[in-house]
Amino acid sequence: MFFLDIENLFSRAVSYAIKLVKTPSLSGKERELAYLLKEILESEVGVDRCFIDEFGSVIAVIKGGLSSAIMFEGHMDHVPPGRADLWRVPPYFAKVVNGRIYGRGVVDMKASIASMLSAASSISRWENDLSLYLVFVVHEETVEGVALRHVVEKFIKEDLDLVVLGEPTNLNLGLGHRGRCLIKADLFGKTAHASMPHLGVNAIVSASHLIKELSELSLPDHPMLGRATITPISIDCSPKMLPQLPDHCSVVFDRRMIVGESEESVLRSISDILECFKLNGVVEDFSIGVLVEELNCWTGVKIRSRDFFPAWLTSESHPLICRVQSELKRCGVPANSIVWEFSTDGVFCAGEAGILTFGFGPGDPKLAHQPNEHIEVEQLKYAVKGFISIFNVASSYLTLSSQS
Repeated sequence: MFFLDIENLFSRAVSYAIKLVKTPSLSGKERELAYLLKEILESEVGVDRCFIDEFGSVIAVIKGGLSSAIMFEGHMDHVPPGRADLWRVPPYFAKVVNGRIYGRGVVDMKASIASMLSAASSISRWENDLSLYLVFVVHEETVEGVALRHVVEKFIKEDLDLVVLGEPTNLNLGLGHRGRCLIKADLFGKTAHASMPHLGVNAIVSASHLIKELSELSLPDHPMLGRATITPISIDCSPKMLPQLPDHCSVVFDRRMIVGESEESVLRSISDILECFKLNGVVEDFSIGVLVEELNCWTGVKIRSRDFFPAWLTSESHPLICRVQSELKRCGVPANSIVWEFSTDGVFCAGEAGILTFGFGPGDPKLAHQPNEHIEVEQLKYAVKGFISIFNVASSYLTLSSQS
């Protein structure tokens, strides 16, 4: 398979990674990167079609002979760099130091996108049975899966048999992760003068009781995904900054879920606590639900998201997973089975749509969102080999499966 000039492909991947990191692309501000990727895909990768959708995601396809497709998927956006003084080199310089590329987004996940582009430049020269989609979406860091759902439901006309997420795995196979749900609890009390708090019901105090109760809540566990968790991530109240008890407090909780948990079961456990609070006078009233938010895309379109993203897990005994792992290990790639701590676009393709999904990408997941985010340059060579191997093995397996 690798009679191709892998050193040239490796060099190309490194060049792409540096260009991508030097192009800032915060969530909702991916315009410049989107056009850069479109230019590379059209002029250097050699895809059959490339366009930018309403949300601003980039979609390209290398057409195959059958009505089936594989997707390599990634996200263009990254989190802010944080405090500049904590970076040894400026976060958008993409400087190479001691065999490592430093920069915001290089691990999460521009080095992986660069490797996909380089691998696809070889795949595009072959006669393929299955089509290969290269999809790079907006707003994954904020509402994972939402932009990918739009792409799949509106633009993918073939049978989509496999999605490969390029999130960092240290060149292992990411087979799933816990789900994520944002829960908004509104607690209502009764105002009183701050000098006489016993005459009212302080909604902040109500919220503090809820936070304490939830910190002690017994949550389910999973042998691979780990334990479900809940933690407060935002709190606000009104009125505020007056000698008056606030009668409204809003708390947003981040709830991580395992497979089998539903929106109903997640909300019920919190609602039961609040019902007890109401009976005992800890709170006057309450409302609770999944957070709904609206986000601006760089195209001017607004994304409306209901923030419930299910858990998913692909079986490591699936025949295709076994074949991919075997071939990757033959190429010197670790390819061990892992699950991510964080959430990915797999919440849609695997968790909602039921499409066979796994992740593969260069970079240590623990370095994502950290200052001095960096990647070993050498990993890009194995990532390029890996993406080519994955396409070949999956294409062969899926073609044979469709004919049997």
